[in-house]
Amino acid sequence: MKRNWLGLALALTGLGGCTMPSGPTTGMSLTPVSLSAIPGWDQDDQAAALASFVRSCAVLDVAPEDEKLGGTGIAATMAGQAGQWRAACAAGRAVIPGDQAAARQFFNADFAAYRIDGPVLLTGYFEPDFPASLTMRPGFSVPLYSKPNDLIPGTPYLTRAQINDGALDASAHPIAWLANPVDAFMLQIQGSGRLTLPDGSMVRVGFDGQNNQPYVPIGRIMVKQGDLAADNVSYQSISAWLKAHPTQAQGLMNQNPRYVFFKILQGVPAHLGPPGALGVPLTPRRTIAVDSHDIPLGTPVFLATPSFDHLTIAQDVGGGINGAHAADLFAGSGPAAESLAGHLHENGAMYLLLPRPAAATPTS
Repeated sequence: MKRNWLGLALALTGLGGCTMPSGPTTGMSLTPVSLSAIPGWDQDDQAAALASFVRSCAVLDVAPEDEKLGGTGIAATMAGQAGQWRAACAAGRAVIPGDQAAARQFFNADFAAYRIDGPVLLTGYFEPDFPASLTMRPGFSVPLYSKPNDLIPGTPYLTRAQINDGALDASAHPIAWLANPVDAFMLQIQGSGRLTLPDGSMVRVGFDGQNNQPYVPIGRIMVKQGDLAADNVSYQSISAWLKAHPTQAQGLMNQNPRYVFFKILQGVPAHLGPPGALGVPLTPRRTIAVDSHDIPLGTPVFLATPSFDHLTIAQDVGGGINGAHAADLFAGSGPAAESLAGHLHENGAMYLLLPRPAAATPTS
């Protein structure tokens, strides 16, 4: 769904669609710590994170025990397979929803904490809302395409420029029509969104594949060209500049050859986000995207930055998250989420919570 703003400051440096990342792990070093030593742990609402964790369990409990979730080193050894989460999931479901004290005790008793050595960069992504129509009509002429029937996973497909020039033909069909190409581009950066139709109703669309072309963050290009100052790169500033310069916008957007395809989502609760890489709806401010080569999907991860000290769950991945020293926070939907995702760019620390039955007891 998004990624860093300079190069939402660097996705326009980074996710470009929610697909499992490819390539070798960058590795990570972990240091065992006590949960009570984590800054902000005792002040957080672990019950909110537990609700997100239990949603992950709906997938982990029915997956084959040896289903790979990712991870490297001790994270893979202790939490890299679905079966290693069964006991923690059973204990988590037994906690009364909303009971903060019981939720904190659950994590204290059933998990061991490990700090990722070195600083971690936290950025954000969100679920945008755009006006749209399910049929082509005046004011809505930019197609949002379904996955082409001749798309082969892992094989480079048509580029953004070729698709915008009409090369798709009959291999894909529009699932909706947007008001302008900038909205379509920004929706692809996030990987999912809400579409408000002319009658006021809303449909949700989610990632359904990409063209296997390299991701080029246009934020970096815009800074290099002098279109934006380096300290003014955000989702908002990029979108505003593109809409204010329509004759230059398409050529600039075409410099990112990656193109994302969508499907209409059904049955997703309104207060949650679209399904992420783990297959469960994302929880605003309690879900993060990670590089699953290093961090297993489903892992509780405590983030400690200057403005954000919360327990989250790794339920998504992104092409701009490379290695263990970066994470992307799902901010939710709406103006506040857009502002948070567009401007979040902080260094801090990250702590993995691995299920205690499979992890060595940390030192105090």
